[in-house]
Amino acid sequence: MVAGEIPGFLETVRLALRLNPTIYTTLPGTAQGLTYAITIVLLASISESLGQSVVLFLNRVRPRRFVLALSITTLSNVAGYLLWTLTIWSVGNLLAETNQPWSVVAVIVGLAYAPQILAFFELTPYLGNLIWGILSLWSMIAIVGALRFGWGMETWQALLTSGLGWIVIQSVRRTIGRPILHLQRRLQRRAAGVPLEVAPSDVARLRRHPVRT
Repeated sequence: MVAGEIPGFLETVRLALRLNPTIYTTLPGTAQGLTYAITIVLLASISESLGQSVVLFLNRVRPRRFVLALSITTLSNVAGYLLWTLTIWSVGNLLAETNQPWSVVAVIVGLAYAPQILAFFELTPYLGNLIWGILSLWSMIAIVGALRFGWGMETWQALLTSGLGWIVIQSVRRTIGRPILHLQRRLQRRAAGVPLEVAPSDVARLRRHPVRT
């Protein structure tokens, strides 16, 4: 990629997955960068929703309920991205020497979501938890690198910002966010009509009864 040149979307994803620092300095502050970031978040949300798709498919949920349940999941993940961006933006502007507008931070955080595009691999039998751990660590390294190169923070500032941001998110989820999470799960359950958690038996059933085209 030529320095200063905005790459295509697929190249952006590839560079973000490789944690290439160039992508964090080129895209933030551009309209194209914000579009890419939001698209990456949406793809990550869809990938994460594949686990629910397995449950919905096995229970032969009607298409309308199927789409509605996955839409609720996707919207909740996008809301989580916006909250994560707001938290990083607030904490980062307190710690960093230079302040950044919210739109720039939205691109930085969105690019760090790239590893979650591979979240559908968590459905792999017996390896799901291991893959989840790898993707979580990958995403944490990505957000630290994104803050380091995209915001221009020192490494300790990037670590502290992401760490404090995570603490704030967890605190919100366990306090004022608890009723919201309860409402989200209730809406998902009502929309789907079945539990949305993936159990090992669901994967086994899928292997015995594969999708037929």
